[in-house]
Parts: sequence; C-alpha cells; structure tokens
Amino acid sequence: MRNHENSADYPKKRVKACKENWEEMTLTLKDFQIEEVEVLNLNEEEIANAVARTYVAEQNIKAVIVLGITGPLLIKKLKKIFGIPFLSFDNVILSVVGRSPLARVVSIVSTFSEEKTLLTYKAIYEFIPNQIYVLNSKDIGEIPQLYRRGYHIIIPCSAELISELESLSNRLKGLKEASIENPLSYFKEEICSLNLAKGKPSTYKIERILPCIADSSKIRFIAQLDVNVEDLLPILYLHLKRSNYLEALDTLTFTTDKEEMITIYGNGRVCAGKVKDESRAKEILLELIDLLSKAYNYLSQHGSPPVEMLEARRKLNPNVVYNHLPKLNCGKCEEKSCFTFAIRLVSGEKKLSECKPLIEEEKYRKNREFLEKLFNPLL
Repeated sequence: MRNHENSADYPKKRVKACKENWEEMTLTLKDFQIEEVEVLNLNEEEIANAVARTYVAEQNIKAVIVLGITGPLLIKKLKKIFGIPFLSFDNVILSVVGRSPLARVVSIVSTFSEEKTLLTYKAIYEFIPNQIYVLNSKDIGEIPQLYRRGYHIIIPCSAELISELESLSNRLKGLKEASIENPLSYFKEEICSLNLAKGKPSTYKIERILPCIADSSKIRFIAQLDVNVEDLLPILYLHLKRSNYLEALDTLTFTTDKEEMITIYGNGRVCAGKVKDESRAKEILLELIDLLSKAYNYLSQHGSPPVEMLEARRKLNPNVVYNHLPKLNCGKCEEKSCFTFAIRLVSGEKKLSECKPLIEEEKYRKNREFLEKLFNPLL
C-alpha cells in the first residue's frame, strides 16, 4: 500500500522506479501473492476502505504493508478492524533501534504529514534521548552534517526513497561508517514470521552477534524464538517494572539489572545490546524463555490482563500511587511522608510491604489490591 500524498511533488520519472521497486518487493516476498493498493492519504478511512475493497476481491489477506509512517494508534485501530497484521515503516524503525539500541538513526520521510507523525511518536520508539532524527527528503543534503553528530544509520521511509537506495548509497560513499537499511528486508522477516504459531517458547536460534556500539568490549545480538509471543508481551509488561510496551507494534523493551537493553517482538524476535559476551547472550535467552513460559501458563490460567490494568500500568507515577496510599505520614516505612514513599516505590527503592497500614488494615484492602497488581511480580 503506497501513499500518493503530495504526489505532484515527484517527477514522473519516479513512477517507473516505484514500479521496479514494487517488483523487487514482490520478488522478495515471492511465496506470497502481492496486491498493490494506492491511497491518497495515510488515514484510517482511506486505508480501511482500500483494504476492504481488496478483501472483497481477494478474500484472503494475511497482512497489510503500509509504505509510510503511520504511528502506533492508526496501526492499532486497523488491526482491530480487520484482525490481521498491519506493518508500516514504524515497524522498521523499531526493528533497527532494537538491533542497535545505542546507535543514532536518521529516518528520511517524503511528506510533511509523515514527518509530523514521526516527530510525535519518535520518543516512544527511542532507547536513548534524541536517538532518531527525522529528516524530510528535501533536506537530504544534511546527512553528512548529521553523520558528524553521530547519526550513522540511515532508514529511507518511503517507496520512492527505497527505489533510490543505490543513488543514496553513492552520495554517502565518503562516510565510511554510515549504513543504509533496506526496509524490504525487515518486511520480509515480518511476513515470513507469520507462519509461526503462538505458544510456549522452548528453543532459540542466535542469528547474529555484533560488536556493541556503545562499548566495544561488549556485544549485541539478534535471535529468534520458535513461537509467536505477541499474546505474552502484555503479561511481561506488567511483570517487568522497567519495561515499555507498544501494543500496536507488538514490541516490548526493557533494561535488565545489568543494564542490558532487550527488545522482544511479537513475532518471537529478540534483540539485545550491552551484553558481556556470547555466553551471557545464551543466559539471557534461556531466562527469557523461562519468563515467557511462565507468562504462557499465566495466560492459560487467567486469560489476557484486563485493559484497565494495562492502562493503570502505563499511567503509573508517584501521584497515582500516593492517591492509593493511606496518607497518614506515619513514618513506619522510614520515609518522611507517604508521597516520598510513593516516589521511592515507583523507582524500585521501596517495597509495597513496607507500608504497614496499607498491608494490615482492612479498610485499605481495595487500594492494597490495586497497588499489588501493579507492584508485586505477576509471574
């Protein structure tokens, strides 16, 4: 699905390039039937109508690839409407950042609306502040300057830009450490992973081990689990207190006690950075399999976590916690006030059990149960 917004800005000579690019995509995904659909704007109504028309004609769509920046909310709505995976350049950006959690990335977009969308959501895609630089294609000459500032990975985020990868690569020949990612390879991985059944993971395969960008004495790795784990990610999100969950894009990121940066994707892919060595990488994967197995058992027994619990977890902050504490400022937790205790509880420096009135007095039972769901280990 290609966006033709502001298509008048593109010379006609690009039409052939786009067609060649689409043929390349068809070849890349040769095991799947590809149906190209054009939309004028990347909004819910345009995309939904286009997909609905294709549904009527084809009757069997496994996934939809939107060649544009959509943001997670639009993808979430479309997945809910049609019940099938929707992929966009947002997924590509998340994959690149997950594989290189400390690398700085330039995402090149072709329209002002997509530039605005990515600027809105980029902070939740980043592992570190200002990790993603959003560049409009008309300003592509700024790449050497961005390279000198440490932005070494380039992601072309439009069909037109993908068709000009060779030209873009030639322009960057003097930038030795610069790398240009081809989104088609990421879409191929995502589509191929659709064949993975959901279930309890039991094995893994380490696909690549690379030097860590931030610390040359450490490594980063890419691995694949043997099952789809998208239904298990919300449970891990509630269990792991230092985690971030993007439901629409099926991605969970978290930092371990050893400051290792881990990303788990719904399709079973695992990426990690700041890892000591290959032996530690295997330990991480075995620990993840154990944790995901417990999440699977939890799902089998209790079902998916309620939306209310996930929303409470997303909004978790000292004010929310304070509003559910006794507010006695009794000092039994060895803090000066209940609000100070709330701050330290959110930061992980205190445990809920240290608030004696909350735990011992029946009148605080509902508040206690609410906070227990947020702070006590789920698995």
